[in-house]
Amino acid sequence: MKERRPPFRIIATNHGFSMIEAIVVLIIIAILAPIVVSQAFKQADTTPLITEAEILKANLRYAQIRAMNDTVTWKINFASSTAYTLIRTGGVTPNLPGDPSNSTTHTLTGGVTIASGAGTTVIFNQWGAPVDGSGTPLTANTTVTLSQGGSSSSITITKNTGYIP
Repeated sequence: MKERRPPFRIIATNHGFSMIEAIVVLIIIAILAPIVVSQAFKQADTTPLITEAEILKANLRYAQIRAMNDTVTWKINFASSTAYTLIRTGGVTPNLPGDPSNSTTHTLTGGVTIASGAGTTVIFNQWGAPVDGSGTPLTANTTVTLSQGGSSSSITITKNTGYIP
C-alpha cells in the first residue's frame, strides 16, 4: 500500500531578508547618503551669513524705530566691507542692541563681508522712511548684499516705507 501524502500546502518560514532585498536596501542607502551629507554641510557653511543678515535686518529696524521716536534722523553707515555703524544725527548715539561689544559699530564675523552697499549710508527720517542726505525720500529701493564664500544674502530697504522683509 502506498503512503498517502497530504495535499500540497505552503509552509511559511521567515528566515530573514533575501540577498536581493539586502542589495536593494544598500543601493538606496548609497544613493541617499551623499545627498544628506552634502545638505548637512551646505547648511552649516552658511550659518554665519544667515546670522549676520538677520542681525543687520534687526539693526536697520532698530534705527528706523528710533528715528520714528525722535526728531532727528538715524542712520546705518556702511563705511567698510566688514563693519557698519549706527549714528544718531546731532547727538549721542546709543549702542547697538544685543551687541556684546557694547558699541555703536558692528563688525561682521565668520568671513562675511558687505559685497554691495559698502560706502553707503541708510538714513531714516522721523516717519521711518529712508531718505538721502538732504532728507529727500528715496526713489528706489536700497539693497545691501552680504557675502560669504560663494553664497550671498540681500537685504532690501523698501523706498517710501522703509519696510525690510
